[in-house]
Amino acid sequence: MYTGHVGVALGAKGLRSSVPLWALIIASQLPDWADATLCIAGLRSSTPGMLSHSFPAIGVLTLLAGLAYLVATRDVTGAAFIGVLVISHAFADYLTGIKPTWSGGPMVGLQLYHHPVIDFALEGAVILAGWLLYRTSFPRERGNSREVLSILGVLLALQLAADIVFATVTGLRKC
Repeated sequence: MYTGHVGVALGAKGLRSSVPLWALIIASQLPDWADATLCIAGLRSSTPGMLSHSFPAIGVLTLLAGLAYLVATRDVTGAAFIGVLVISHAFADYLTGIKPTWSGGPMVGLQLYHHPVIDFALEGAVILAGWLLYRTSFPRERGNSREVLSILGVLLALQLAADIVFATVTGLRKC
């Protein structure tokens, strides 16, 4: 899942407006950021995603992100939201891709990236639901503004572009 993670972060902002959106977006994408960082550093496992998307890795990232937010803000509920968003990343990726569970464990996932129309429908629904919740974090007149509406359009356009690329370009590698 790509832009769908941002949709989840937007929805979390609608449910807990006191947590900064940037923190929610980072939490929702943290496993991918960890994966990119490890790749750039040349640290790879023989199983792709083991160090960033497996159950143990998600557990560590959840604890680190939640603890960092708690130390910075002393907001226990906000820290819980941060942790839930890190966990949500893994579950969303099990729908769209295929990820490791634990060392020696099975790879799990529906691999919806191989079905771009279905992937777009699923991620589009997640983006729309998150955006609808996000709108509630604004006063009514602001929630209906062009700027807030454009967020929905941009995220859907980015997801459409990603699905077109996945459908037409073969052999793409993340790292």
